[in-house]
Amino acid sequence: MTEEWFTYSDLGERLGISSEAARQKAIRYRWPRRTANDGKAQVRVDLEEVKASTYPRRSKDDQLPDDRPTPDELPSDTRTIAALDAHIETLKAMVVKAEAIADRERTRADSERARADVERARADGLVERIEEVLTERRKGADDQRQTIAGLEEQIQQLRGMVELARRPWWRRLAG
Repeated sequence: MTEEWFTYSDLGERLGISSEAARQKAIRYRWPRRTANDGKAQVRVDLEEVKASTYPRRSKDDQLPDDRPTPDELPSDTRTIAALDAHIETLKAMVVKAEAIADRERTRADSERARADVERARADGLVERIEEVLTERRKGADDQRQTIAGLEEQIQQLRGMVELARRPWWRRLAG
């Protein structure tokens, strides 16, 4: 076990990582650290132990082993196509049912709309009839008020005549 002192950049070169990654590794594993005469930080590392414990890095060009079947190994193509065809037929049947339901609902909505139009026309007719009745009642009430006013006037005249008739004969003559 030979431990040596390395700067972060030297350690990064030896391990095949960046100097920042080497610094983070030193922090993570709590390797002893010191400052050299030139002002650079150094860490004490046993390179053989570090290399043995790290996994080799894969480059971006390396790919994971692919266990998926290749196009030559697809024996189920005919079964897949048959299953998809059956599913397409099922979907077509569902579309036909959905269209029938939509037609039925469209017809029902049209009949409801026609019924609503009839009810609206009936309601409008009733509103007009109510307005006519109210107008007639107002007119009748005005006529009654005029009749009552005329009758009250006649009553007053008759009261005056009765009052004159009740007075004694000598007052009627004397005036």
